[in-house]
Amino acid sequence: MDMTRLKPYKIGDPLTPKQERWIDEYIKCNDYTTASRNAGYTGSNSSLKSMGYQNSIKFKELLEQRRLELSSEIKEDSIAELEDIFKFWTDTFNNEEEFMKNRLKASELLAKAKGGFIEKREVTIVDTDWFVKE
Repeated sequence: MDMTRLKPYKIGDPLTPKQERWIDEYIKCNDYTTASRNAGYTGSNSSLKSMGYQNSIKFKELLEQRRLELSSEIKEDSIAELEDIFKFWTDTFNNEEEFMKNRLKASELLAKAKGGFIEKREVTIVDTDWFVKE
């Protein structure tokens, strides 16, 4: 495979629908062969992998740009707050139609989160002459 003849993609160059799909698929799975197959390319696994590798080099800049765009789209609102997690565990625990193992796990997680499994021990220091210094 001669990489010197590979024309690098420049931002703004037109992409074929297959190339667009390959980029989207590669971002999803990060696997050359799978991305190539899912994008509609055909051939043996080795040829799909080779083609995917070439695309990863060709579209390196575009892949990095798309990944940055995707990461910036993830908003703080999409991250569950503790209150949401406690509500989910409580709902699971109270749902009589839920499997018992799920209800038990939810109760365990609620108890752990609220300090139900913390063993409190009082430790006192006792001054003794048990140890003799030589």
